[in-house]
Amino acid sequence: MAVIRQEKRRLDYQKPDFTITDIDLTFDLDLTATVVTAVSRVKRLTTDGDKPLVLDGDSLKLLEVRLDGRECLYNETSNSLTIENVPDEFELTVKTEINPKDNSELMGLYVSDGKFCTQNEPEGFRRITFFTDHPDVLARYTTRIRAPEGAYPYMLSNGNLISDSVADGIRTVTWEDPFPKPSYLFALVAGDFDELHRDFETMSGRHVDVYLYVDKGQASCGTVAIESILKAMQWDEKRFGLEYDLNRFNVVAVDFFNAGAMENKSLNIFNSKYVLVDAKSATDTDFENVLSVIGHEYFHNWTGDRVTCRDWFQLSLKEGLTVFRDQEFSSDLCCRPIERIKAVNVIKGPQFAEDAGPMAHPIRPDYVMEMNNFYSVTVYDKGAEVIRMIHTILGEDLFQKGMKLYFKRHDGCAVTCEDFVAAMEDASGISLKQFRNWYSQAGTPCVSGSLSYDGNMKQATYTFNQTTPATPGQPKKEPFVIPLSMALYTSDGRRIPLKRDGKEVSEVQLLTEEHNVIVFDDVPEKPVTALLQNFSAPVRIEYPYAQGELETLLKCADDPVVRYESMQNIINSYIVLNTVNAQRRLPFTHSELVVQSVRYILEESGLDNRFMAYILRIPPVNTLMSLFTAIDLDAITASRKELVRVLAVELFDLWEKLYLKLSADLKNRIASGTAYECSEEQIGSRDLTRVALNFYVKGLILRGEDRKAGETVAQHYAVSDNMTDSLIALNAATLHNLESRHGILKDFEEKWQDNPLVFDNYFRAVASAPYPETMENVKSLMNHRCFDITNPNRVRALLGTFSMQNTECFNEISGAGYEFITEILIKLNSTNPHVAATIMTPMLNLNRLDNRRKSLITSCFNRLLHIEGLSDSIFEKIDRAFKQ
Repeated sequence: MAVIRQEKRRLDYQKPDFTITDIDLTFDLDLTATVVTAVSRVKRLTTDGDKPLVLDGDSLKLLEVRLDGRECLYNETSNSLTIENVPDEFELTVKTEINPKDNSELMGLYVSDGKFCTQNEPEGFRRITFFTDHPDVLARYTTRIRAPEGAYPYMLSNGNLISDSVADGIRTVTWEDPFPKPSYLFALVAGDFDELHRDFETMSGRHVDVYLYVDKGQASCGTVAIESILKAMQWDEKRFGLEYDLNRFNVVAVDFFNAGAMENKSLNIFNSKYVLVDAKSATDTDFENVLSVIGHEYFHNWTGDRVTCRDWFQLSLKEGLTVFRDQEFSSDLCCRPIERIKAVNVIKGPQFAEDAGPMAHPIRPDYVMEMNNFYSVTVYDKGAEVIRMIHTILGEDLFQKGMKLYFKRHDGCAVTCEDFVAAMEDASGISLKQFRNWYSQAGTPCVSGSLSYDGNMKQATYTFNQTTPATPGQPKKEPFVIPLSMALYTSDGRRIPLKRDGKEVSEVQLLTEEHNVIVFDDVPEKPVTALLQNFSAPVRIEYPYAQGELETLLKCADDPVVRYESMQNIINSYIVLNTVNAQRRLPFTHSELVVQSVRYILEESGLDNRFMAYILRIPPVNTLMSLFTAIDLDAITASRKELVRVLAVELFDLWEKLYLKLSADLKNRIASGTAYECSEEQIGSRDLTRVALNFYVKGLILRGEDRKAGETVAQHYAVSDNMTDSLIALNAATLHNLESRHGILKDFEEKWQDNPLVFDNYFRAVASAPYPETMENVKSLMNHRCFDITNPNRVRALLGTFSMQNTECFNEISGAGYEFITEILIKLNSTNPHVAATIMTPMLNLNRLDNRRKSLITSCFNRLLHIEGLSDSIFEKIDRAFKQ
């Protein structure tokens, strides 16, 4: 019998018939038979007194239902509980039994490594008890957690600790959250942990106890995280005037977690990956991720908790805004240009790819089948870019004025994206009517520009046309408001003031029509034009740069993002040209411009090491794919390899000199007793070392000096005193298939196989190696003692790396990679379909691939469609891929 699958649509939203104002929860903990007693104060919202109360449920064993203390009639289905003839206000008691130990989906209440843990966003609470499980039902929660004395030393929930007592061998801990919240923000954790504690005083003088709970023996790895919490609390007060609102803030790290973290009110639950760091076991990236993710979840206290979403179609209301806030936090505390470039790479890589694929959707989607498929780079990262554009248009002062009005109007409410935009409009007096298209339209706009220069008039006239490709369900698009930040330079790199009618004008020019004309006066010569400074809008730019203009911007532009993008444009032009050559079976075209640009960066630019490392990176194939409508993977891969070969050969002496200097610096630092630091200076040296070592090793191999290449990498691994340098060597060894990789991998395995989070780096290194034997190596590692297919971190590290990062091996023309991952999807479908839906993402490109690969993926998808019990998460993605 065919399964009936129903899409949910934003425009179908209706206010709930009932709300729950208060709920008293009691958990009698048991690994396989936890009993949950929920006592709720229910209030009718509709004037239709005949409407029944309908509660959501999933995988629950119903034990008892009482209305105002008395047994009542009800109708139970597999996903609902309906009670007819209820009064307008009443007390409802529902007792259920759940099995946390067997909850492999990790939604609701589950067990992670012997500890109880919850994840309720978006619809996990219905796996705990029958409830109106929607974000617009806000209740005050009191939670009692009961277990045998000594079984779980720490029993945590939302709010403030009210009591902790023992009677008849049963310990009861009670928590009370005075702030109304939706059920998705409810949290419970019970287990044994190491505890870290700090005191914090808010700007109004209130005392807050900050606690971090980590696995036993891991306290020393939690100090960065708890200090990051304090930094986030201080920053939010200083930048946004927002202070923490309870007397206790708890953060818990667990290993089994579908996402990175969860902002549950006052009890944030984190994937251990984003909490546990030290110099020996964590990389520079891990350290920076801790700061960013800790900040993100804390900032949700206001943008997500105090003001939450009316429905899940408004997800970007909290996520886009909070990503913008965590980006600003990291930028203020770290290196702003680098943080901005990292954000740009997410947009130009996975987000542009999503916009070009079957899962394209606006940041406020119109329809979805599986809510978990909403959690996308479009909603989060493009959503943050939309907030950033509002900030660009309004400026910091008016933006902050809008934020204050937003909180004043909506504190304690569940609201929409429209409510946020309206607050910005009303506070600033600036209309954002047309700007709302960013919320309702999918796809990446393309801005094509041209310049006409009148030397007699000293006038530069720019014509910009914006177009947006059709996306699923949206064949025609209205013009966006695009803030285009511009700068003009002379041919020798001097800045030209932007003037019109004798007055200086803003660098930010708003494009509001399909066809836009912008004129600047007093331009002394035909200018070199810098477009999209600081990546001022998530758009593609097409502009006919003349010979030498990109070089001028690379060398002279004031804006770091423009300099970075200039180098990327030089690389992209090379890739496009040689991809076409490869398709036509023509010889590769040598590009002196690329070689000389890289030479300039290495010899003359004076850039700091970290920025130099970023600007020298060659984009991966899965990013370069976005340059093409039809994807020829073999040609793109070949042209990228040729570019790496040319740079390695022609600039060998420079790579050798640079690597040997950086390697000597590392050895001198260690010899002098200077410790590893996650500082900009040291991070920059390691980032540049990674780039230099790989080009140097490639050059040695091309010279036939494979042995020296292997020895160089092995020596770097041997002398390293931190995880970043160790992985620089390990990844170089696997990337270049060096003989020394065997010894390095063996040593890494012996050192770290008892630390799963660190050992994930081993999985990633092996799974990303672009060689024919990689898939068999991945299959073999599935039997490794450190691999656990029920743990999302392990799955993402080994199988996700293979499918999403190893473009060459995964897309091997025989289709073996597709078949392998399809087998994995079948296994995960019944245990954790949300993780499965993530690692299948590259297969959604089938309609842009060659006919052979399209046919192979189609066959795999048809196989999936015929398995019994296919999840909505997987079905929706396949269905939309076929319809594109």
